[in-house]
Amino acid sequence: MEEVSLTCKRILVTGGFGFMGSHLVKRLLTEGAEVFVIGRQGTQTWRLHDELKDISIYEVDITDNTKVGIYIKDICPEMVFHLAAYGVNSAQHEYIKAANINILGTINLLNALKDNCCKRFINIGSCAEYGDKKDLMKEDMNPEPVSIYGSSKAAATITAHQIARENNIDIITLRPFGIFGEGEDRHKLFSHIILSILEDKDVKLTSCQQLRDYCYIENIIDGLILSAKCKLKSTIFNIASGSLFPLKYYVDMIFKSMKTDRIPVYGAVEYRKNEMWSPTADITKIHTELGWSPRITLEDGIIKTIKWYEENESKWSKYLK
Repeated sequence: MEEVSLTCKRILVTGGFGFMGSHLVKRLLTEGAEVFVIGRQGTQTWRLHDELKDISIYEVDITDNTKVGIYIKDICPEMVFHLAAYGVNSAQHEYIKAANINILGTINLLNALKDNCCKRFINIGSCAEYGDKKDLMKEDMNPEPVSIYGSSKAAATITAHQIARENNIDIITLRPFGIFGEGEDRHKLFSHIILSILEDKDVKLTSCQQLRDYCYIENIIDGLILSAKCKLKSTIFNIASGSLFPLKYYVDMIFKSMKTDRIPVYGAVEYRKNEMWSPTADITKIHTELGWSPRITLEDGIIKTIKWYEENESKWSKYLK
């Protein structure tokens, strides 16, 4: 597939200081892009400490339609990666915030972009849009979310594609399933286990019988970059490893890799009320149309992630509370 170069492209990233966003910003810089990052007031920038000198930062809340319009006009991005979201942390379940950030924030961005020079909008959706389906999850399935995060992300995806289509903006939505990697927030499974072991604490978990498909963060970034470089006009892709295992499988793999004498405390935590038990991704479409497949194995990704936490205590002990 013929690819578009990102060299010298003016690229805006929302959520650029977060876990996924920071990995993306670093990759965009290696691609030679001119990178702009939108962040709310007080957003922690530590994940991009070494890159701050190489990016342009705009302090704005995407729910502020007026300021979004002003800053978009000033930046005039050729591409936008929209990663900002509310509800990735399961403790975040305020309906109004979810609607304002995930739906209204997305509308504000596209409304500002429609009269500017943006040619491509890459949106991060979620497997939570599908809901707790038992069948293989395909991109053309009707969404049946079981959480406000899933509902608001589904609404955002539908609305974003409609607005982009009306205004001749190419749009691709990627729906990740499980993600892990360096610098992830403490409440996520992999970082929770790794940090608990490093801090010599009990690793308290559910019974971990839920099935999950986890994919290393740099594989996800590969998919984002391919989405920026391709010439597809409008589509949605699942992005996942394509392999489904019980959470216990991943837990045991991390413990083994860390060579600890501790053992996981299964059953100490209750399952979530709206648990998705076996979100199974069909990744045929992204493999066929984008040529994407996981480049880094689960095992290698876990080793890289553990090494980062072992070598960066000064960062996670301060910022990952």
